[in-house]
Amino acid sequence: MNGSIVKRNRAAAAIAAAVAFLSMAASAMAQAPAGSGSARLPEKPLMVGHRGAAGLLPENTLAAFRRGCELGIDAIELDLLMSADGQLVVHHDFRLKPETARTADGAWIGSGPPPAVNALSLAQIKAYDVGRLRPNTSYAARYPEQAPVDGERIPTFKEVIDLFKQSCRPPTRLFVEIKTSPEEPNLTPAPETVSDRVVAMLREEGIAERTWVLSFDWRSLARIHQKAPELKTVHLTIVSPGLNNLKPGQPGASPWLAGLDIDDFNGSAPRAVKAAGGRVWSPHFRNLTPETLAEARQLGLRVSVWTPDTPEDLKKMIEMQVDAITTNRPDVLMKLMNAR
Repeated sequence: MNGSIVKRNRAAAAIAAAVAFLSMAASAMAQAPAGSGSARLPEKPLMVGHRGAAGLLPENTLAAFRRGCELGIDAIELDLLMSADGQLVVHHDFRLKPETARTADGAWIGSGPPPAVNALSLAQIKAYDVGRLRPNTSYAARYPEQAPVDGERIPTFKEVIDLFKQSCRPPTRLFVEIKTSPEEPNLTPAPETVSDRVVAMLREEGIAERTWVLSFDWRSLARIHQKAPELKTVHLTIVSPGLNNLKPGQPGASPWLAGLDIDDFNGSAPRAVKAAGGRVWSPHFRNLTPETLAEARQLGLRVSVWTPDTPEDLKKMIEMQVDAITTNRPDVLMKLMNAR
């Protein structure tokens, strides 16, 4: 009888050891970095509010970021520029946008070239109201359900971070797009200057681990890799008639790709991102195909698309099993995800 007990104990110990081994192996696989071989398929995409929630409230305003946090999405996204007096401010275009900016007396800014953000002091920038869309413009037609919030000003990065820490509890992420341009260098400081300021502020505010840094200008991301390798970076790409940072087929390297020539990779954006040291490729959703998605997965890259807004486009991205979806309508995306 004692021999039987010993045998049973040994068998139980062997089973327990096997279970422990399998558990540790599963944990190791779950924590494997995206760059270590083929990327794992996500259980569900991260839901990211573009410019806060631009389809619902004025873009890149505290009101829009607050709404994104209230919705309970996975991340809010913003755009960063630098003022004439060196302040990081949250605004998409290099110049004030005539479709959103009004002067102190309520008048829309003129039809001539609008002032560049980097030519204005923070006090001057704060004088403009960006709380509603200019009626009867094509830009207003893009956001038919955006509600006005009169009195909203262009916020500083610090103001958004304060709101983020107060209203967006972990694990909510902050997607920070650095806006610099090698083709219009007079409109922004050097990418190294802006990147260094961003890194310093993220570290000072204690939110580096919750932040992903994005840019079409890969020089900014190369600087981040050098100065803050712990930060997650996202390589943005687009090829379209109006915007094109890859520039396939043109002689020499694109000025946006930090010295890389997309044609050296047979036009493959995923391969260029990998060569740049990237771990997340973020194409415009219309540029993503099943073939390029499969290639990115094989290279160990995560894939984060931007600005599908209709239910049909959002469903397509969900079905393709991308890792993240940045949309102006995070409310619609949430409904679709909750219905699955």
